[in-house]
Amino acid sequence: MRVRAFPAPRKPINHARATIAPAMLIDDLKAFLAVAKTGSFSRAALRLRIAQSSLSKRVQRLEQHFGTALLHRHGRGVSLTDAGTVLVARAGRLVHEIEDIEHDVRGIMSEPEGTVRMAMPPATGPALAPLVFRQCLVEYPRIIPQLRESTSAAIHEWLSSGEVDLALIHNPEQGPDFEVQPLVAEPLYLIVPGGSRGDAYPDPCGIDDLAHLPLILPRSPHSIRVLVERLCAGNGIQPNIRYESDSIRSTKGIVALGLGCTVFSRSALADELAQGQLRAIRFTSALLNWKLCLAHARRDNLPLAVSSLKRIILQQVGELFRQGFWPGGRDLRHQHER
Repeated sequence: MRVRAFPAPRKPINHARATIAPAMLIDDLKAFLAVAKTGSFSRAALRLRIAQSSLSKRVQRLEQHFGTALLHRHGRGVSLTDAGTVLVARAGRLVHEIEDIEHDVRGIMSEPEGTVRMAMPPATGPALAPLVFRQCLVEYPRIIPQLRESTSAAIHEWLSSGEVDLALIHNPEQGPDFEVQPLVAEPLYLIVPGGSRGDAYPDPCGIDDLAHLPLILPRSPHSIRVLVERLCAGNGIQPNIRYESDSIRSTKGIVALGLGCTVFSRSALADELAQGQLRAIRFTSALLNWKLCLAHARRDNLPLAVSSLKRIILQQVGELFRQGFWPGGRDLRHQHER
């Protein structure tokens, strides 16, 4: 009698560590990021336009893949576990990178396309952003620019976390992870009330005068606040900061009422200066200036859509400079090429 040999039983599959196909993993990561950002499965499902049950399965599949919980579920929604916090920090940039690759590969045989996230400070955005959007619409209608506006400190955080692709920053921190291209060096002025109320201020103004003038400055780490405090410390004095205001629009009104003075550029205050509501007094020190730069993550090849929008920004900065938008400023764009 012949004895039939049966194959050895297979080891049971550990479903908690099962491999997920790459495409499925990216979709699951997108689902998880949406839940993490909204703090709710229902809100994330509405944003992604999928059923909540399908969304829940994607997140559960991701948790099975990593073998750990990524979210705490509770009555108020969800919150991140320690593992979820790590995944959010890394996955957002990964998903955006993959989307960039898809757009670039498809764009080889066609025109640049995709969403490009950019950030600008309020001193520059209102003048520059409309020009960038208009040229982008004409030359690259398949590119969708997204604009965020805030202080340079906030913009630097967005750039570091991968939330923006291109960033216009004043006096940015240098680092190996970013490529920084100087655009314009612009002098800063003592901004005082217009009319007779401004006659009480020294003209020109020295750094030592900042020890007794009633200053209205943004909070640290705003680039102007950091600059003023650094220069004052170098002269052995403390700036006399009467009020703190992070809003240049509010600061303009406070100064115009005669409640103090501030330090800012003329470009962002052109209308108020022309109307006589404010007056700009030059400083005796050339050190009171700030440098507008264009920054992005350092990489061998920028995505096609990002590099296209970067070129538009550089062109429109040059156009604004030729129009005199930065009075007394220096064009630094070509220094990067030397």
